[in-house]
Amino acid sequence: MFFHYKLIIMKQIEDFNLYPLRNNEHDQFMTDIKKLIEATTPETLGITALYPEFIATLNKLDSAVRVGNGSSLSAKISEMDNRRDRTWRAIHKRVDATIDSPVEEEVNSAELVQRVISLYGDIRRVPYNEESAAISNLVNDLQSVKNAPHVEQIGISHWVAALKDQNQVFQDIFNERNTELSERGNGDVRSVRLVIDPLYEKIIERINATITLNMAAESVEAFVNELNEKIKYYKVQLSIRAGRNNKE
Repeated sequence: MFFHYKLIIMKQIEDFNLYPLRNNEHDQFMTDIKKLIEATTPETLGITALYPEFIATLNKLDSAVRVGNGSSLSAKISEMDNRRDRTWRAIHKRVDATIDSPVEEEVNSAELVQRVISLYGDIRRVPYNEESAAISNLVNDLQSVKNAPHVEQIGISHWVAALKDQNQVFQDIFNERNTELSERGNGDVRSVRLVIDPLYEKIIERINATITLNMAAESVEAFVNELNEKIKYYKVQLSIRAGRNNKE
């Protein structure tokens, strides 16, 4: 007599890029995570070592978001940061595309400019002040006597100039907001996000590892299913927003 056993494999938590989330969305998502964890308990999820730091950082995030929301300049800062990020990305994509140009001179120039840009990495993923400094230095390098002819060769001189202007406008507004908030505490949400996002990733990795090793408690499945539903919701919202931005 043969018995057939059905192997039930618990789903893992889906990957989710937190970077595109707006500050209020990000704060709400992290708050939702906190509620889910507390409902299941950190002990059941196997994250007792990580959870205290996550909570402490989430409290800092809540405070920073509240301070930032209290400034009339926060929306302008976010808008100008998005503008300079898009310009940087456009420059990066044009340089990469020109590498495949049939014109040898353009290829040589693109390779040189690409090396300059690569020195700074992805400047969109660092704190505001670091990004501002990196853009200033990058623009200075690209507009130098040595590199300017190559920038001109691949047709991005006006984009580099635009990036410089956008960065200056951003810095002016950012400094103005800092003066406004100087007596109200720290409203630098991005710096806190750079701390809490890796903590979130560690928590997810730890939980997924217990699932892979078949060590997760049965109640973890409900946690995973509910979290995945939230992740799907935010992914849909981001997709809709990206579609609107592309049309614009």
